[in-house]
Amino acid sequence: MSTRRSLLRAAGVAGVVALAGCTAIANDDSDPLPDGGSDGDGPGGSQPSDLEHPPDATHIARITGQDDAPDLPIRPRVSLADPYVTQGSPPVVRVDVENPTDDPVVVGEYRGVVFQYVGSDDRTYVFLPHSERSTEGDPDRTRPEYDVEGDGCWRLTSGIAVTQEYGTVEVPANGTLTAYVGLYASEDAGRCTPLGERRFETVYNYFEDGVPGGEDTTRNDRWGFSLSVEEL
Repeated sequence: MSTRRSLLRAAGVAGVVALAGCTAIANDDSDPLPDGGSDGDGPGGSQPSDLEHPPDATHIARITGQDDAPDLPIRPRVSLADPYVTQGSPPVVRVDVENPTDDPVVVGEYRGVVFQYVGSDDRTYVFLPHSERSTEGDPDRTRPEYDVEGDGCWRLTSGIAVTQEYGTVEVPANGTLTAYVGLYASEDAGRCTPLGERRFETVYNYFEDGVPGGEDTTRNDRWGFSLSVEEL
């Protein structure tokens, strides 16, 4: 893994997103077309049912659309691992970045490609890590102790300390990079759980020679999805 580091303090979600390497947030006027289905089905979960939810659940998240695969040798996909806002956890999304080719693929920025520290288009939400990144199967899930207003209110009370670095990750031939991310409201969101649909987007940089370098060996494309949050 190749990195360049300096530790900074992020001031709010906009700062977090700006610090996360080449991760990018942008509004996209194109329709969020799904790749292989618009219902969020896939590894790690499917669209939730309103009829079955934890007794302390207050809100439900749904993936409402995913872009077509980027013009790169990878296929990102998201699915809901835990769709509900509860006292014990915010909604959790599983991110899978598949490499369908017979050769290893090197991509970056290594956090942004699995939507770690990526914010919504209006900066009201941000995805924070709920696992490590893994290319060797399903990673162990955790819920780190981020500074939030309280259990059941997953709004950040301060900025997130993020190292300003650029890292790459190698996805094995015919393998998958997987990570889990939790959905948190920003400290300026105005409420614990903002309602409605939002878009999340990142940039995938593909390095043909495996090392960040000149323009001749680097290709990139944007990919994203839409997610809605509703009251139960």
